[in-house]
Amino acid sequence: MTIVMISSMYQSGREELAQVLARKTGWPVLSREELVDEARKLGIKIGRLEVAMIKTPGLSEKLVREKELYLAFLTATLCEKARETNLIYHGRAGHLLLPGVSHRLRVGLTAPQEIRIKRTAQVLNLAPDKAETYLGQLDEDVAKWIRYIHRVDGCDPNQFDLFFNLENMGLSNAAGILCATAELPDFQATPASLKLLNDLNLSAQAKLRLALNELTLQVDLQVHADNGVITVTYPPEQDQASQYIPQVLAELPGCREIQCTMAETNILWVQERFEPKSENFGQIIRLAQRWGAAVELLRLIQPGELPGDAETLRGDPDYGYARQECALADDGGVQDDDPQAVMDDGGVGQTEEELVDLGRFGGRHTICGGYDQILKRVQGSGRYTLVVIGDMFMSKGHSARTRQTRELALNIRDRLKAPVITADELKSRFLFGKRQAVTLLGYLSLTILIYVLVFTNQKPILDFLGGPLHQNFKVLAAVTVTLFSPLLAYVYGCVSGLALKIINVD
Repeated sequence: MTIVMISSMYQSGREELAQVLARKTGWPVLSREELVDEARKLGIKIGRLEVAMIKTPGLSEKLVREKELYLAFLTATLCEKARETNLIYHGRAGHLLLPGVSHRLRVGLTAPQEIRIKRTAQVLNLAPDKAETYLGQLDEDVAKWIRYIHRVDGCDPNQFDLFFNLENMGLSNAAGILCATAELPDFQATPASLKLLNDLNLSAQAKLRLALNELTLQVDLQVHADNGVITVTYPPEQDQASQYIPQVLAELPGCREIQCTMAETNILWVQERFEPKSENFGQIIRLAQRWGAAVELLRLIQPGELPGDAETLRGDPDYGYARQECALADDGGVQDDDPQAVMDDGGVGQTEEELVDLGRFGGRHTICGGYDQILKRVQGSGRYTLVVIGDMFMSKGHSARTRQTRELALNIRDRLKAPVITADELKSRFLFGKRQAVTLLGYLSLTILIYVLVFTNQKPILDFLGGPLHQNFKVLAAVTVTLFSPLLAYVYGCVSGLALKIINVD
């Protein structure tokens, strides 16, 4: 049993190669276009999602869920087809689906640009220069789509097992090579790969049920299946939905047990603008993965910086120091063809996507106005293990920024009754880096030096503490012991604490 996955932006080329291979093998063919049609019938808004991926700086929470639903549908459909027989699938980035399944043969395909331009001009009845412009824009949009959906570069050669260039090779010869390659033991199904395929299928089927049921469609759930056991993890603030999960997944074929678990804790990250590639993001993710925590985003928009197309709810219209929530339109800003009409969400959408992919998303809030009452929505819940204040008040000078950040930290700490630190303190307090390595080396050297001096000078030390010498320096001996003991405890404690950080123990 082999799954041949042909991927290319050259649509007609991959379609023809798939058909030639099907004639040689007799295997069924499934195309991305067929899956997209089936997804639309199911109610998944593929077109809206594609436009949003291309035009907006970040996706709304609703569209992020739509993306997860789309991926779950693709995975479930492919798994169901591949469990029955050998399969040929062709699409834009099919080689990135079913990750880890060893009996899939990932095939890339390209052709000289001249051939593609000629074929496009014939099919669309365009002049060659118009066809070239069209192809350039299409390739750019498809590349964006692949990066947003799969979080990798679709042209990365490390993601392929074979790659064909049709400049000097015919489709029949390429199909012959594929036939021979598909028969190799490397691409035959094994018990381990079949188990993984079944687990992926069960996980995707569970995601579809949960995402399409009105009882659970608004819940941020992480689903994992292993040998018939489905584990569903939900953020603490959505624990009321846990009662519906077994009900929705009841009688799911292949499921023998359902386990519902709450994310161990939440980390609240407060910032003006978010960037998934920033150092702050990397540090918070490391900490969240160590603690098994979800990350909740809180974007604070300063007075006078409210986006023009955002709605304000329950707030003072002058945006003074009252709490106001920004409500974005459900269409994610993609109904209007004018790119300038797209709302800048401060990177919240992109950061949410990354957190969802990593299984660490715990919710999002956008607060417009001052910070005197901004935390009414989240205060008093007691569910935050840590609050991290990131880059705030960026339009201010350094001194004003530092002062206002401290005031905000104190304000949040008083309201949430939770530990609050700034992003600058995060690395030194909880993570191990170069500075901590230097500190560890210094304290370790000092500890070793103290012990070496003590054990190589035991006789005079004992004499000073309780021998003849002690009779003349009783007070000095008492003072020395009083000062030396806590000093040694502090140095040794620093070494132990830093050593524990290396193995991710707090």
